[in-house]
Amino acid sequence: MQRADTYPTPERSPKVASTRVTTTLYDVLAALQSLVELEADDVVVAIVAAWLRAGRLRWLEDVPIAA
Repeated sequence: MQRADTYPTPERSPKVASTRVTTTLYDVLAALQSLVELEADDVVVAIVAAWLRAGRLRWLEDVPIAA
């Protein structure tokens, strides 16, 4: 996945509740880490990588990513 990849945003409907949540990658990792064993970092990384590839997690276009 490239940083320049863009994803279409569905139109909002007042009848449908938004499922968008804005958080940090650190918070996602911490939440997953709290659910798995202490030595299972590879599982957390695999889950986050799969979510990024599937489009379940996305970078905000207007937020710079610090190196």
